[in-house]
Amino acid sequence: MMSSPEIYKGNCHCGQIRFNLDLQQPLRQVFSCPCSICAKKGYLWIFPEESQLQITSGYQSMATYTANGRSGDHFFCPTCGAGIMAKNHMIHAGKSSTAVNARALCGVNPFTLEVEALDCPSNGADVPTPFSGQVAEVPGGNLKLYTGGCYCGAATLAVKMKPWSEVEIKEDNCSICQRNANICIYPHRDSVSIHGKENTSEYLFQRRFNAHCFCRICGVHVYMKLHGPPKAVVDKLPSEKQKMVRELLAIVPIRLSVLDSVEWSDCHVKRSDEGTVGYVI
Repeated sequence: MMSSPEIYKGNCHCGQIRFNLDLQQPLRQVFSCPCSICAKKGYLWIFPEESQLQITSGYQSMATYTANGRSGDHFFCPTCGAGIMAKNHMIHAGKSSTAVNARALCGVNPFTLEVEALDCPSNGADVPTPFSGQVAEVPGGNLKLYTGGCYCGAATLAVKMKPWSEVEIKEDNCSICQRNANICIYPHRDSVSIHGKENTSEYLFQRRFNAHCFCRICGVHVYMKLHGPPKAVVDKLPSEKQKMVRELLAIVPIRLSVLDSVEWSDCHVKRSDEGTVGYVI
């Protein structure tokens, strides 16, 4: 929880990384950056002075990835993959600064913040990473192939989708989705091809039914792997419920922001504002 109107506490989802941020005033405005790594991670940036940020736990354990051009050095938790901060991030007019991800703050609802887009010039390095795996063969003439993946290219995917107007797209602000900036689609696994799974880490918590899979190199969350309840539990369920579980486990949730060339204007995102009630570390 926020300890005062000015001092904010923050942490990665698993709690390994914790920090305090003194903003001197209540947080109302954050910044989005259009560069590839920031867009894929869905950061909402705050640019404090160095003296305003205090890492209270886990600084030495943070993973670091240096992006191309002037996008800076990005720090994330190696366990849960939550993006915490960046250093040497360009803000405007060639100036760089330390940036803190507002999504990692406790007691802050990102849906209520005013978001201003940074006018960051392209460094020419943000080009789509080609998909080198085998594309799934899916019948149907109304499907379009989309490819994408993490920022560094170690984990890529391809998915065949219906027109976005017909696709279910969801966003919520629970403790994990808020931190990961999850705006997700839910295709059947037969429509999805993933290359580089060995370069991802799975983060599971609570009942451990859902794994949030992120690139262990650059820290971008790419997709989710649904494990579901133990087989011994499922086997005891009525047949109809067993069928329902099997159908749910055939879904591969994908973060829409990792796909290239998405027609965002055609997307209708269903937003659920349920918050982080019950989340403790």
